[in-house]
Amino acid sequence: MQGDASADVLSFRDLGPLEVHRAGRPVALGGARLAAALSLLLVNAGRQVSVDALTEAMWGEVSPARSSSTLDSHVWRLRKALEPDRRPGAPSAVLVREPGGYRLVADPATIDSRRFAQVADEARALLAAGRPREAGRAAERALALWRGRPYPTVADEPWATAAVARLEELRDQVRELLVEALLAAGAPDQALLEVGAAVAETPLRERLWSLRMLAQHRLGRPEEALRTYQQVRAVLRDELGLEPGPDLRQLHGRILAEDPALAGPPPPAPAPAPPPSPVPGIEHEPDGAPGEAHPVEVHLPHRTTTLVGREREAAELAALVQRARLVSLVGAAGCGKTRLAIEVARTVAHRFPDGVWFVDLTAARDGATVLSTVVSALGFAPADTGRPEEALRTHLRRRRALLVLDNCEQVLDPVADLVDDWFAGTTPLVVLATSREPLEVDGERVHRLGPLPLPEGDDDVTTSPAVTLLLDRLTAAGANRSDLGLLSAAVRIATAVDGVPLALELAAARARAFSLDEIAHQVTADPSSLARTGRGSDHHRTVRAAIEQSYALLPEDEAAAHRAVSVLPGPFTVTAADAVLDGSGAGPSRGAATADLVARLVHHSLLVPLGPARPGGPSRFAQLATIRGHAAHAAGPEAPALRGRRDAWVSSLALAKPPLGHVAEGAWFDTLDDDLPTLRATLQHQLLEVPSADGVRLAGRLGTFWYFRSKTIEGRTWAERALAVEHLADPLSAALVRLTLAHHLSSGGQDDLAVPHVTVAAGLLDGTEDAVSRTVAEVHTLLAHSLVVAGALEPARTVADAVAAAARAAGADPGLHLLAETCATLVESSSATTTAPGLAALHARALALGNVHVALLAAGMAVVAAIRSGDAATALSWSDRMIGHRLLLGTSDGPVAFELRAVATAMAGRPQEAVRLFAAARTQALRNALRWPAFEATPQVLRNVTAALDPGAAERARADGARLTLADVVDPPSAVPTPA
Repeated sequence: MQGDASADVLSFRDLGPLEVHRAGRPVALGGARLAAALSLLLVNAGRQVSVDALTEAMWGEVSPARSSSTLDSHVWRLRKALEPDRRPGAPSAVLVREPGGYRLVADPATIDSRRFAQVADEARALLAAGRPREAGRAAERALALWRGRPYPTVADEPWATAAVARLEELRDQVRELLVEALLAAGAPDQALLEVGAAVAETPLRERLWSLRMLAQHRLGRPEEALRTYQQVRAVLRDELGLEPGPDLRQLHGRILAEDPALAGPPPPAPAPAPPPSPVPGIEHEPDGAPGEAHPVEVHLPHRTTTLVGREREAAELAALVQRARLVSLVGAAGCGKTRLAIEVARTVAHRFPDGVWFVDLTAARDGATVLSTVVSALGFAPADTGRPEEALRTHLRRRRALLVLDNCEQVLDPVADLVDDWFAGTTPLVVLATSREPLEVDGERVHRLGPLPLPEGDDDVTTSPAVTLLLDRLTAAGANRSDLGLLSAAVRIATAVDGVPLALELAAARARAFSLDEIAHQVTADPSSLARTGRGSDHHRTVRAAIEQSYALLPEDEAAAHRAVSVLPGPFTVTAADAVLDGSGAGPSRGAATADLVARLVHHSLLVPLGPARPGGPSRFAQLATIRGHAAHAAGPEAPALRGRRDAWVSSLALAKPPLGHVAEGAWFDTLDDDLPTLRATLQHQLLEVPSADGVRLAGRLGTFWYFRSKTIEGRTWAERALAVEHLADPLSAALVRLTLAHHLSSGGQDDLAVPHVTVAAGLLDGTEDAVSRTVAEVHTLLAHSLVVAGALEPARTVADAVAAAARAAGADPGLHLLAETCATLVESSSATTTAPGLAALHARALALGNVHVALLAAGMAVVAAIRSGDAATALSWSDRMIGHRLLLGTSDGPVAFELRAVATAMAGRPQEAVRLFAAARTQALRNALRWPAFEATPQVLRNVTAALDPGAAERARADGARLTLADVVDPPSAVPTPA
């Protein structure tokens, strides 16, 4: 057996990276080829493996021909590694040569994969015999052998795939069996932890989900069980397109019906009361594992509240702590690291026969106090008082104990040195550390803990762990669960504090003094101001004080960055951070320095990395609301200057807009989108908080961004807010705001509201040089198109005349003349006087001048002209170009483009596709408050194609179409003609 003292016995560890041991010592195999050969022999242990199969395993299927002597020499090397003491000429007792091949001779008990299968069978038989505790212990013994994917370096080879798949399936079955055994032994709490990790790894195994639901139900949490059913239903539908199987559906129904047969056995009788704890506030608990006979010393702080919303993390950490010797639970202040670590330590305590110990390092400040704190927590009295570190190392070295080192951030170096010293040699000791940054010790496994998840989209808000925790604590504080406003207030509060557990707990405690609306207002204003209102042993008396511990450890440049980014209220890029740090124009070296500062703040858990918002985009970062509140408070008198830098940078971005329709416009849109929360913060500051001319100027230059990025509702809102303070601005900025608002209104079919703004804008510009500027002409071009589509032809003609006047004033400016011709053609197109050759010429000229937007408009008019002439093929060809141009400008929405394509597709005799396209057009138009339908013929065409389908097919087409984007319809923009 593995670990036998006899030097003649080999053991083969093949459940994970292949290892061979002799008397517990590793055997060097001498290269990848020998390891591959041994893997093949182990897969077929006890059976002959042919020479050809061994050759292929070592050199591959297409390797050059090898002589038998070459193979024999490698087998000789393998024998030498496995039997170093075999006398020359003596027959091998392990690797036997037979006619045609070789056979590995080994006791199945010495091969992990064979032992695994044997113990799994034993566990299965014990469970069937009604002995669940023994079955659970057997299942745990089997799973303890599993170190990872079997034969990982060759697992995908044809000769290994079946064996690996069989072992992985068996492992999944054993995990299910362990959970069944725990449930049958009356330990649903432990079953839930075990099944959580298994579900995370194999989410398509319905049996695991059933066991999870059953465990939740037996723990008195039927609501969670029902939510789990909805979760697995969504997973199966998304991944496989299937509904849950009959077993899951039956269990769901029995839980709904409160079937008493689901109750399960009673929990095992409690162990005798433990002796008094030697440390105040610390429990000494017996082992809670099924069937464990001897108590384990457990010294953990007592917690009266339940752990909510961390089931997945608890299961993952419980599994990790049993595999790694150092696990660091890292996260921002208030995320619940200590609470989770205590729960995990309590769960795995039965795996540590030498005890579980909690060490609070909050008050430690240097290496000496760290050492004394650990010694005191362990109750250890070193015999050699002159060398306490060495005495402690010796004391711990042979102990299978778990130490929870809590709050390591302010003493990282001393803790890291101490842990390094403990792990210098072989030791069964395990350390679970909580910190705001990793210890950076060899072998450390870092588990990052964030806030509790908030509600997303249209999901049931009660499935959000953050909302669930807050409701639980609000109820405990006396809130009325039947209050209709409780749920909406809980969502507001949870969102305002970003789901940070400490802030949720402290906010709930205020329910005894304030209304929920008042609490929501307080945490929205500054969540870092939350403070504990009563007794409590937790060292986090206030949110701000908890963050201050991290802030106080920062060097000045990092502290300055922490304060500066407080004016960036949402995801932001390094470029935005550099701007508020006054790095604009300082060159790439300054940007690199800012990137380094941002990375260090992420390391300290003071920033959250969010990754890029789009493929190929820059990474984004954010401060949690609680941390941003601290940073804003710390900034103090710096705040006005910081906001000034932010606003100046945003204004410079807006003023850097490329010409309308230029391919660079898409990159400009991307830049604004990457830092959209910062853009919104500047508009909020300059239009509402401290209204200024700069705010009006900014709002007047963002019209194309809101339009092409499908944010017309938001764009209209900002334009209306700018209109309220237009008297502060110069005439050009005020006029641009009105023209932008007119464009949004007419795009939504409200041309009657748009026309007065066009008139006022003309009065503001009358007699000024700005009236004939390129900036105004571009906005007029957008407006002319929306007015024509809305049927407001006279206002559209007035706007087109203004663009023509600008072109005449500009002289030989081909770009302005192109805009003038485009506006005139738009007006003409309404009366069907445009010709196909004329539109093709306009399209070609636009591409030659690099104006993709005009090419888009020309292609759209060509689609309309082809539809009117009944030429479906030409209409679809122009539609391809129209959509391709829109994609090139950086947008995936286009209700008008979808609507025109739907009509052309209906003409081509494809009703199902037409219904899909009409559904896309309608969805996107309503989502962006745009006119629907945009063309008079659409209602009748839509009725015709819908009638041509059976109701089920029509419904499926509508549902599919609601998810379409332009990129789903045509080839990528690179396949569409682009500007020369």
